[in-house]
Amino acid sequence: MVCAGGGVAWGSSPAEKVVCTQAPRSAWISEARVRAAFGTEDFSLVKFKVSRGNCYEFYAIARDGSVVEAYYDPTTGERVRYNRVAVQRTETPRYESSRTR
Repeated sequence: MVCAGGGVAWGSSPAEKVVCTQAPRSAWISEARVRAAFGTEDFSLVKFKVSRGNCYEFYAIARDGSVVEAYYDPTTGERVRYNRVAVQRTETPRYESSRTR
């Protein structure tokens, strides 16, 4: 996940590939059910996808600005991995206009 503000990237590296299941998709729980388990209403922005390792994967920004990456087993709805990174906020510089007449 790329987060604005310095161009810093967070997330699992390719070497940390998370594999959840080899079960057929017909055995998976619904996207709505796993979204409820994740708690999408607690976040200001949520991106959802199916990972290469057959996991339900969430990238989200919490209301406090922290960034979350979470993987859920699509057959059980159990959380497999959860990373939360606090983002340091910097003050917005204040610019004063010095107009000359």
